[in-house]
Amino acid sequence: MHRSHVAVWGSGFVLALGIAGCVDASWIGVSQEEIAIPGDWDAPATTRAIAATQRVDVVDPPPVLPLGSCTSTRPFEGTCTHPACLRAHPGTTELDAYIRGRWSYVGAGGTYTCRRNSNPDASDHLSVHSIGRAIDLMITPIGGQADNTRGDPVANWLIENAEYIGIQRVIWDGWYWNGERGFSQISDTRRSDGSYRTDHHVNHIHVELSVDGAARRTRFFTDGAPPATCPNVCYGTAVVQTDCSYVDCAVTGEVCLAGPPRCGSGAPPEPPESELVASAPPPTIALLGGLTRFASVAPTRLFDTRDGADSALLLRTDGATTGPLTASRRGIVSDWAGLPAGAASVWLNIAALPHAMPGFVSVGPLGATSSTSAVNFFPPRLRANAAAVALGGANSIVFTASTDVDVVGDWTGAFATSGSGLRTHGPRRVLDTRASATPLVAGTPFSLDVGAPADANGVVASVTVVGGEADGFLVAYPCAAAVPSTSNINFAAHLVSTTTVISELSGGTVCFLSNQAVELIVDVTGFLVPDGELSYQAMLGARLLDTRTAGTRYQGRLGVHQVIELPIQSLPGMPSEVFAVMANLVSISPGSRGYVSAFPCGAAVPATSSVNFDSDDPAAALVVSSLGTGASGPGSLCLFASARTDLVVDVVGVWVPTPAAPPPVPGPGPIDPDRPEPMEPPTGPPDPEDLLDAGPEVYEDSSVFVLPDGRVVTPADYEDGSLGPGTGPDGAPGSDGGGAAAAGGCSCRVGAHRDASGAALVMAAVALAGGWRRRRAR
Repeated sequence: MHRSHVAVWGSGFVLALGIAGCVDASWIGVSQEEIAIPGDWDAPATTRAIAATQRVDVVDPPPVLPLGSCTSTRPFEGTCTHPACLRAHPGTTELDAYIRGRWSYVGAGGTYTCRRNSNPDASDHLSVHSIGRAIDLMITPIGGQADNTRGDPVANWLIENAEYIGIQRVIWDGWYWNGERGFSQISDTRRSDGSYRTDHHVNHIHVELSVDGAARRTRFFTDGAPPATCPNVCYGTAVVQTDCSYVDCAVTGEVCLAGPPRCGSGAPPEPPESELVASAPPPTIALLGGLTRFASVAPTRLFDTRDGADSALLLRTDGATTGPLTASRRGIVSDWAGLPAGAASVWLNIAALPHAMPGFVSVGPLGATSSTSAVNFFPPRLRANAAAVALGGANSIVFTASTDVDVVGDWTGAFATSGSGLRTHGPRRVLDTRASATPLVAGTPFSLDVGAPADANGVVASVTVVGGEADGFLVAYPCAAAVPSTSNINFAAHLVSTTTVISELSGGTVCFLSNQAVELIVDVTGFLVPDGELSYQAMLGARLLDTRTAGTRYQGRLGVHQVIELPIQSLPGMPSEVFAVMANLVSISPGSRGYVSAFPCGAAVPATSSVNFDSDDPAAALVVSSLGTGASGPGSLCLFASARTDLVVDVVGVWVPTPAAPPPVPGPGPIDPDRPEPMEPPTGPPDPEDLLDAGPEVYEDSSVFVLPDGRVVTPADYEDGSLGPGTGPDGAPGSDGGGAAAAGGCSCRVGAHRDASGAALVMAAVALAGGWRRRRAR
């Protein structure tokens, strides 16, 4: 069983130590016993409270396209030479060495092998080990069970400091923590022969670094290892702020004083999640025209209000020929050279360049009134979005602005009586350049195989640009065609922008060209096929949700990791069979950086995003999503929020089966983004046919890194103790027993850990030991 010890220091602080919660407590003469607790790891309540405050973007490896380019899923077999494979990054090897130096009993499991993901449900993607951002930390099991005494403190520490270090995923003893979605148990996985097996990571902790962590851009590498103390009144190791939100105490690096949770004297705390209002009246849908198909047109710049010469097609309602749109000056477009026969709607890309005030741009058919928006903006950043707009009288559409704003409009397609139908797919991530550290090069076309079916001639995808050092634009086009003079996304420097792109394909590929170096993420949601089963039904834009107002289906900001369900099929006026929806999502007043993912209800939350947002301005993105069956029945759209945000949802159209066409055949559905990589515990000789991971990865013995004081060190320096116990990557004391002993105090952080029965919690109050390098406050 766990033992405890009480020490009284001359300073008057009293330290109560739960030995299971200390790192290597042998320095005070009390031994640790190895304890394996039956069943899966159960992270203590304090760790879970802190974990809820950690927000780390999860960037998974790229898909293996084509699939035959890498066949190995085992560390020591195969000849995988996938071009995306990268050796371990500096942050990966440095963190590996630090952990094994701080916890002397942790063995080296490896940081790199070029192979596919060994999880059968994700074997079409590379392993995170293959791109150099994963570590296996070996913990010798006890009788086939995980040694929780030794493994739990390491796993807890990694999760509690995930944002500070840059940890996107931790897997240990039957559970895994995902930096965007929290804790989940490892589910059964399927063998190659179709049977099931369960693998619980009982002999090692799998750790994945974020892109910034692997590149040594987080505070762990710039400010040093986090100390183990915290300020103010805490609940376990979480500071309760005046707004009742929790923050990891280690952020500030001061003394944690024991005491109950508290709240400030201001406004009452906000509810943790948006609240369902089942009685809220749904909007009535007004259909516009009949069923249509998508037809691409030559990309055309309709107007640019900044330039009189480029504004000829925009008729301003006040008679002006130049100048921005204003609250009293609308713009009308009626001239569509090359408009396909029977066209009922047009596909536009709209960019807004605000002047002094925040606001929005709406676009709709002439002669109709709608309260929806297409682009939301906040000066000085430009914003862009796609829009599907029904044509009004004389084939006219109207642009309306709430404040002064310059607008650029490009036309790339139409919905007409003939063309291609939609085949839903995914959502499925096919590209994330952050995973391979190969951003788009400015001015250089990037060709992407989107995994289209053989009969597809177009792709529908949510495209996200992570802006670089300057404002710019990105265009998507079939690689066999010339680069158009239009744009799909106009983005601001250092801003994340998302919109839906519909592009023709050439040989199953689409090309992207950016005038600035940017990171690019592509999530496919459908394909256009000449005999595609679904046709488009336009409607007058209808506001389905606005969490800021009363009388809407959900009220209050969406909570972290909350999933809400919107019944599309049951809206009054909807066609009888709806399989997909086109809707505009607007994030307003988010609590932090984050995203919202749209997906069919009944499926797992996908590893994709539909709209990305910062914490200080609104963001809008048009999304095309298939519908599923939820609590409200079939034809339901689900939305997942990674962070708190108000959300507005405007429905602009739906896809329904084409009369006399075969039943819709959807493509692959969403893939669960939490992809733990199974590894068998070493309980006996492995069955070659059954084993997914035969053992630890090969460690890169030649890895070196430079400490801030100029010393060049290798993993061996930590193993032989030459750096001394408790030394962190900044050369300052770490938070285990050795570092604190020199300062005359214990650095065991406040924690709650299980005893041998797995039931009791042992709490510890921590006194501040001198000499720590403190972390900066957020």
